[in-house]
Amino acid sequence: MNIPFYNDAQVASALDFATAQHALDAAFADLARGHAQILGRKRADCGPMKLSVMGGIWLARNLAGVKSYPTVNGQFSFTMNLYDLARNEPVAVLAGGELTRLRTAAMVALVASRAAHAQSRKLAVVGAGVQGRSIAAALCALFRLEQVCVADPALRNGARVALPGAIGMAATVCGVEEAVREADIVVTATRSKAPVFSGDWLKPGAFVAAIGTSLPNGRELDDLTLAQAAQVIVEWKEQSLVEAGEIVLGKQACALADDRITDLGELYRGERPWRNKASDVVVFKSVGVGLADVAAAGAVLQKLSCHTPAQPVAA
Repeated sequence: MNIPFYNDAQVASALDFATAQHALDAAFADLARGHAQILGRKRADCGPMKLSVMGGIWLARNLAGVKSYPTVNGQFSFTMNLYDLARNEPVAVLAGGELTRLRTAAMVALVASRAAHAQSRKLAVVGAGVQGRSIAAALCALFRLEQVCVADPALRNGARVALPGAIGMAATVCGVEEAVREADIVVTATRSKAPVFSGDWLKPGAFVAAIGTSLPNGRELDDLTLAQAAQVIVEWKEQSLVEAGEIVLGKQACALADDRITDLGELYRGERPWRNKASDVVVFKSVGVGLADVAAAGAVLQKLSCHTPAQPVAA
C-alpha cells in the first residue's frame, strides 16, 4: 500500500481559512447529531519530553484521524494520520504544522462568526506569533475591521505587522491596555501562564478568544474576565473542563460556575444561544480538539488526492 505524504507547503496550498471553517462547521454540526466523536488528548511525560495524541471520528464523512506530536524544549512537531472508514485503510499522512495553524484560526473565526457582533470594528491580538497573526487574518476576512492592534513585547510600538492571507490589512503594534480597550474582539495567543490583560479593560459586548495554552495550570484570562462573562464557550466539555487553565483555575477561584460554560455540541443542538444580549461579554476558550484536525485534513485530502471519499452515512 502506497500511502501519500503531504508536507506543510502542500497542506497550506490546499487549505485556506474559509475552507477550513466550512469543514469545521460541518464536523461540529455532525458531532451535535451523534455522527462524529472526539478522541480526547492523551499525554505521556518522560523527563523533560512529552508525547501527545488526539483525534476523532467523522462518521458522516467516513473519516477518522489521529494527530500525534512530541514536545521538545517547548517546540511541537505535528503529524496527522488519516483513515477511510468505509475502506478501513489509511489514506494519507500529513505534516501537521500548517494544518494546526489553519484549523486553529478557522475555529476562532467560526465561533466569532456566531458569537461576536457582526459590526465589530476593532480587533486586539495579544501575542504576535504565527498563530496570533493567522487568527487576525482569518477575522479580517469575516468582519469589516477598521483597526487591528497587536500587543507583543518583542515588537516596537507603532510598528506595522503583516497578516498572512489578509489582503490590504496590517496590524499596528501597541501596548496591551491600548489594544484591549474599546476592542470588539480580543484574542490572546501567548505562551503565558498568567493573565495577560485585566478584565477591567473589556468593553461591554466584547468577544474574547483565548487559545494560547491547553494546560490546567496556565491561563491567559483573569478571574475578572471570567466573572463578567455571560457565557464561556469551549469546544468539548469532556476535554476542556480538565485541560483549560481558565476553566480549572476560574472554577477553583469561584469566578466561573458550570451554568455559564457551554460547548459546541450544545450550541449546535440549539440548547443554548451563542449570545443572549448585545452587552454580554462572551469568552471562547480553545484548547484544540482532534475532530478539528480530522475535518481540516479531510478538506486537504479532497483537494490534493485522487482518493474519492466514500458515500457519507445518512444524517
